[in-house]
Amino acid sequence: MCGIVGYVGNRNVTDVLMQGLKSLEYRGYDSAGVAVRCDKNIKVIKSVGKIANLEEKLQGFNDKSTIGIGHTRWATHGEVNEVNCHPHSVNNVVLVHNGIIENYRELKRELELVGYSFLTDTDSEIIAALIDSYKGNKCDALVYAQMKMKGSYALVIMFDDEANTLYAMRKDSPLIVGIGENENFVASDISVILPYTKKYVDIEEGEVVKITKSEVLVYSENGLVDKKIKTALWSIEDAQKGGYEHFMLKEMNEEKDLCVKLYNKFIEDGNYSDDIPDISSYNDIDIVACGSAFYAATVGKYLIDTYVCDRSVRVNVDVASEYRYKKHFYGDKSLVIVVSQSGETADTLACLRMANSLNVDTLAIVNVPSSTIAKEAKLVMPMLAGPEIAVATTKGYFSQVLELSLIAQKLGYIKGTISKEEKKLLIETFENLKSYLIPLFEIDYSTIASKLWFKEHIYFIGRGIDYIVGLEASLKLKEISYIHSDVYQAGELKHGPIALIDNDTPVISIITNDEIKEKSLSNAIEAQSRGASLYLLASENVDTDNLKIDEIIRVPRISEFYQPLLNIIPFQFIAYEVAKLKGCDVDKPKNLAKSVTVE
Repeated sequence: MCGIVGYVGNRNVTDVLMQGLKSLEYRGYDSAGVAVRCDKNIKVIKSVGKIANLEEKLQGFNDKSTIGIGHTRWATHGEVNEVNCHPHSVNNVVLVHNGIIENYRELKRELELVGYSFLTDTDSEIIAALIDSYKGNKCDALVYAQMKMKGSYALVIMFDDEANTLYAMRKDSPLIVGIGENENFVASDISVILPYTKKYVDIEEGEVVKITKSEVLVYSENGLVDKKIKTALWSIEDAQKGGYEHFMLKEMNEEKDLCVKLYNKFIEDGNYSDDIPDISSYNDIDIVACGSAFYAATVGKYLIDTYVCDRSVRVNVDVASEYRYKKHFYGDKSLVIVVSQSGETADTLACLRMANSLNVDTLAIVNVPSSTIAKEAKLVMPMLAGPEIAVATTKGYFSQVLELSLIAQKLGYIKGTISKEEKKLLIETFENLKSYLIPLFEIDYSTIASKLWFKEHIYFIGRGIDYIVGLEASLKLKEISYIHSDVYQAGELKHGPIALIDNDTPVISIITNDEIKEKSLSNAIEAQSRGASLYLLASENVDTDNLKIDEIIRVPRISEFYQPLLNIIPFQFIAYEVAKLKGCDVDKPKNLAKSVTVE
C-alpha cells in the first residue's frame, strides 16, 4: 500500500524522491508528497492524484537540497485531500508514515490536553505531535513514541533543527536502509534503491535508526547495533519494463523462464532437493493466504487430498483474515503454511505470529527474502519470481502453485502414494514444462477479448481443479477490467446460478480432467441451451464436434500437478487484453494495492 522513500547524500534530492515514488506507484496510492530541506527550513509539497501532479508542482523548484523524504498515500484516516496527504509536520517534526496507529484517538486526547491542535484527520499527524512533545534527545523521543503507540508503522522523520539527518523506525510495516557511497537511502521497498545501490540493512522492530550521508547508526534497547549489510538479489533491470508495454505483460512472459529457474532450484540429480520442505511428519496442515495466494493454496490442498490421499494427513485452507479469528486445536504434528508474494500481507503475518506464539511449526512460501514473514517463519520456501510490479499477480501466483505442487509431490513420494516411476515422470514433465507453456504464449487472445470486453457479466464453470483455476481466472478479470465475474462448480449451475444466464451471457467452461470431461461438457451445453455464449478452455482430447462454440482454447493434457499452470496462462492474457480494450490502467487497477499491509 503506501510507499516511503528518503534520501541524504549529494544528489538533487527531488530527483531521487520522484524516481523513488514512481517505482512505488505499483503499491497503490491516492496522493503523494515530499519534504525537502531548503536552506534552514523544511519545505513540504503535496498533491492529490497521480505522481505526475506532484511532479508538475515541483517544476521550477530549483533548490539544491540533498536531503528529504517522500510518500505515496493510500487513505486510511480521512478523505483524500492535500491536507491529509503526507508528509505531516508538527512544530519541529516532519514525517511520513505507513501503517495504522490503533490508539490514535487516545493519544490525540492526551496531546490536546497539553496544548496541541490538529489540522488533519490522520493518525500520522498524531505521531508527529507525540514525538514533538518529548523534551529530550531525538532518539529518546522516538523510543518514547514507540512505547506509546499501538498498531503498525514505518516512519521516516526529519527534524527542523537538525539539518543533515534522517531518522527511521518500524513495526509490522516494511522499511530498509540502502547503503551507498557517501549517500544513504530509506525505503519501504527494495526497488527504490536499486538504481543506486544493491547494499542494504534491515530495520528490526524496536530499533531506531539515525542516518546521515556518511553513516547509518542503529540503536536498540541494548545500545548500538552492529548491522549486517546485505546484497539485493534483484537488479534494476528486473524492476523495469524491459521494452514491454506493461509490467503485467512482462511478468506473464517471465513465467516461461521462471519454471526453469524453479526446476534448477528444486530438482537435484533427478530427485526432489532438500530445498523442498518435507512435511511428512505433520498430520494436521493449515494453508493460510489472501487473494490469489489463497487460490494457489486451494490448488495445493486439492493435490495433497487427491494424490497423497493418506488418512493420516488432513489439509485445511483458509483465508487469512478469517483464520486468525477462528478457534484452533493444534497438536504436536500441526503445521501452518502461509503464502504471500510480498511477505508483508498484514492478515497473513498475523496468522503466522499467532501460530508462532502457540509453538506451532510454520512454513512460508514467500517472494521477498527480506520480508517480515520470511524472517519470522520457521521454514521458508523462496518463490524466486523476482520483483512483481503489476498489482494483479501473474508470475507470483504461478510460482506459488508450482511450489505447492512440489511440496505435494514430495509428500506423496515419501508417503508411498507416488511410486518411483511416477516420480520420475513428474520430474521429467517439470523439466519440459517450458515447452508445454510456449505454445500458449503464441496464441492471439485479442479475438476472444474483442467479444468479451463490453460484457457486464461473465461466468466461469469447472469441476475439481478446473473450478479452482476458474477462481483465479475470474479474479484476474475482475481486478484489471472491472467486469463482474463469478465462478461456479459446473454441477451446481442448475441449482440456482443458471437463473443468471440470459441471451449471449458469456460462460467460460474449463474442461481438462479426463475422468469427468463428459459431465463438464454437458454442464456447458446446459448453459448454452439457456442462451449463453459458450467459450471453452479444453484439453486436446475433449470432443467438441457438432457443438456451437464461440471460441475454444486448446491446452496440452499433462499431469494435474502441472495442469493448473498451463490452464491459467490463457486467462491471464485474456484479462490483460480485455483491460487494454477497455482502456483500464493494467498495472495499477483502481482501489487495489500490491502489498496490503493493513488489516
